[in-house]
Amino acid sequence: MNLTHTKLNVGLAKPVRILHTTDVHLTFADEHDTPEHHELMVRRTETFRNKDGVSDRTPLVCFKDALELARRENLLHVCTGDAIDIHTHGNLTIFRELIQGEDLMFSPGGHEHQRVCVRTMEEPYPYWETIRPKLERELSMFNLYFESRVINGLNVITADNSLDYFPRRTVEAFKKELERGLPIIVFFHDPIWDRLLNLTEPSHPNIRLTPEDYRVSHEMIDLLLNHPLVITTFGGHGHCDEERELGGKVHYMTDGLFRDTARLIEVV
Repeated sequence: MNLTHTKLNVGLAKPVRILHTTDVHLTFADEHDTPEHHELMVRRTETFRNKDGVSDRTPLVCFKDALELARRENLLHVCTGDAIDIHTHGNLTIFRELIQGEDLMFSPGGHEHQRVCVRTMEEPYPYWETIRPKLERELSMFNLYFESRVINGLNVITADNSLDYFPRRTVEAFKKELERGLPIIVFFHDPIWDRLLNLTEPSHPNIRLTPEDYRVSHEMIDLLLNHPLVITTFGGHGHCDEERELGGKVHYMTDGLFRDTARLIEVV
């Protein structure tokens, strides 16, 4: 596995080591899925094998290796979504089996919600309003909206922006965490600079977000960029390693695990 190394100097008494994985894109269908999903998963398996000549290993092998690395090295493993490529019964079954008994923080991506390769929020009503409660039941071992874990004085947070905005319940939970007064690093799927995440109005007729939804989401973006307790953010989605300086802070995007790549973060 190719590891991108990132070191953050915060002033902790003891270091915190984190494995950041994202964009695994597992491609499975089983007897409960439609023939169309089986055909799609065959095509998508080839899409994510040997991508750009990086690796000839499948997403399944890469994810297994990442889980084993986190266990062996005693790393906090944070996965920021698109663990599955399409919302199929086969994918969800394999994913749940893989993570059983693992110490994993998880924030979803858009692909956890998708039934085909179409952006979820552009699907006709009521699909995009019913898929999220269904996904919450299927992945009930996680809080898909928000999770916080304090390690050695560092507040490690996952915050949901998988549908290209920060929901109110995510933002309200984040505000409460600021009251702890601890240094924070935040993980989510879309990188902080993502174009769709930074829109202020719907980009498609089927999107039913309100002006208030956008206001709340942008309040979260402003806090992430400007609050002094926020050290940095880590996203995925773009299938490449990138960092950008925004408002005097460097923010990060991690390459896809299907490319046999992850990020090892050391916070000291």
